[in-house]
Amino acid sequence: MEKKPEIHMPAPSFWPIVLAAGMALMAVGLVSSILVSIVGLVILLVAVAGWTMENRAAGQEHGDE
Repeated sequence: MEKKPEIHMPAPSFWPIVLAAGMALMAVGLVSSILVSIVGLVILLVAVAGWTMENRAAGQEHGDE
């Protein structure tokens, strides 16, 4: 009997919601104020960095590189 490969599912994350909020603020800033767009961009960049670091940490725990 062959052993089936283990399926790895990523842990739940809040970063996609933060990223979506940053994108929404950037869109709202297009029609309101450049300051709102800048705040949205900063939130978006933080979310991308946080999500990337979270995925890298999870990959190192499982031996992926």
